[in-house]
Amino acid sequence: MSWVDLVTNPQGLREIFSEGPPTLSGVSLHGLVVEREGPTLRLRLDLPGYPANPPAKWRRNGSNTVQVELLFGGVSELRLVGISTEVIADIDVRPGVSLEVRSASMVVSALAASVTVSEVVAYVDGGRWAGS
Repeated sequence: MSWVDLVTNPQGLREIFSEGPPTLSGVSLHGLVVEREGPTLRLRLDLPGYPANPPAKWRRNGSNTVQVELLFGGVSELRLVGISTEVIADIDVRPGVSLEVRSASMVVSALAASVTVSEVVAYVDGGRWAGS
């Protein structure tokens, strides 16, 4: 079972990544926000891969990086150990919606009732080649 199978709204990701679900290994974590409503946990991350056949708008813009925001709702447990400004992490989302984020500098674990893709965007990351 892929992490995409656990998302409440997987259709958009499946259309964009028609070749198979994107990996959550080696992601660049941009943000982690905890909000009291829900309570919720938001993770904003750059995926390490780019779709083989991206949407036309992304091709026209020369985008080379996909950024996803995952919203974990109904968070019942949360643990954060360590912190860093440059986090390259491996993320594991398991049934029951159990989350683990591991990097050299931090570990995040959480239990939630659901996980939703709240945003998928593409942009030009100057440190990457287009389509890489």
